Amino acid sequence: MALAGSIDLFVLLVEYVAGGILFSLVLWALVLLITGIMGRMSMPSILVIITTFFVVAGTGYVGALAAVPVFLWACWYMIVGIINYANNMR
Repeated sequence: MALAGSIDLFVLLVEYVAGGILFSLVLWALVLLITGIMGRMSMPSILVIITTFFVVAGTGYVGALAAVPVFLWACWYMIVGIINYANNMR
């Protein structure tokens, strides 16, 4: 419950600026991109941060529909890495 005269940042960003939760996530990713560029981060680092943000936000927004494909991709990536590591040990 917000007090009269206080600023609710959720209402400010989602309802007044973005118009919805999904577009506000895109705006937050844009804020992360601009902050990373101004902080002189490398582009791969910025992309890792934004990708992680979208995965976590997608899991929170969509739920298990986003978590299951990400989990399957992570398992596949791990198995391919283990196979490549085992092949390079010889």
